[in-house]
This record gives sequence, C-alpha cells and structure tokens, in this order.
Amino acid sequence: MRQDRTSPTGYALLGLLSFERELSGYELRQWAGNSLHFFYAAPAMSQVYAELERLEAAGLTGSREVPQGARQVRVHRITAKGRRALGAWLRRPVDPPQLKHHLLLRVFLGHLLEPEDLRRAVEEHLRWCEAELASLRALLDDLGDDPVWAHARLVAQWGVEHHSAERSSARRLVRALDGSPGGPRSAGTTVRA
Repeated sequence: MRQDRTSPTGYALLGLLSFERELSGYELRQWAGNSLHFFYAAPAMSQVYAELERLEAAGLTGSREVPQGARQVRVHRITAKGRRALGAWLRRPVDPPQLKHHLLLRVFLGHLLEPEDLRRAVEEHLRWCEAELASLRALLDDLGDDPVWAHARLVAQWGVEHHSAERSSARRLVRALDGSPGGPRSAGTTVRA
C-alpha cells in the first residue's frame, strides 16, 4: 500500500481549495494567515509554494496561468483525486494536539528570571489574548449567517472560548506571581522537580 506523503499543511491547503475557488499561492498564504492561524500554524510563503508543487505532482491539484494586470499568475484548484484524498484524510483518527506554550516554558523556568521580567511576559501574553479575541469576534461578524461558513463559525467560536480561557488562566498567573495566597512569592519555598 502506498504511504501517504501529503503533510497536514498540504491537506490544509487542499481544504482551502475545496471551497471551489481557484487561488494563487499568494492568495492561499493570505487566507491561511487570516484563518488557519487561529488554530493551526499558518505556513510560510515558501512552504505554500513547495506544498503546491507536491500536491500538483501527486495529482491532487491542478493549476493554470491567468492574466493579472501586466503579468501572468498561476492559480490552483483541487482535483477530484485531491477531494477524495482530502476526504480520506479527514476521516482518519485525529492526532492529539501538541502544546508548545512559550510563556509556560518561561514560567516553568521562572526561578531564572527577575519577577518583573516574568510578569511582563505574562502581561504581553494577556495583550496577545485580547488581540486574538478581538480578531475572532470580528471574523465572526464577517462570516455572517452564510451556510457555507457554518463550520468556520464553529471554529471561530471555539477560538473565542479557548482564548477567553487562556486569558483567565493568564490573569490567575499574574495574581499568583504578584504574591497572592498560594503563589510562588508567598509560599517562600522552591519547588523542585
């Protein structure tokens, strides 16, 4: 049996193409950056083009040149084979998420930081949470009630819940770092693993 060589990023690009639009690599990167980044790392431009080459070589996408102003642009579309491959991948068991939380790594190593540096890192994370929440709420407004975006709305709503919980956890972390009862500053002991 042939081993599947398509990466999750490749499937993400196939998924974006499944909305029946022909898109250039640039447009795919822009759309990924505006949508996928809420729940999946948006690929770099170079990765988009490399994935598109692999997808087309495997027969999962097709492309053609179209005029755009004074130049030609290559646009991509999903093929029937690509739609079948995407459907098969979507039905496979889901890999568990792998958390790489850079803030929590710093908190874990907080004994090496000045308290104000660690607190500043948590405050920056809180600002990021607020910005993500604002973006997700704006996205929900933009999606409207069009049935084609029903699943995108579910993901955006999940994102709002996730970032709201992340914000609450970060606020608790600030209180603990400030020496609230039970926090590391008030406990007076060093925890060793």
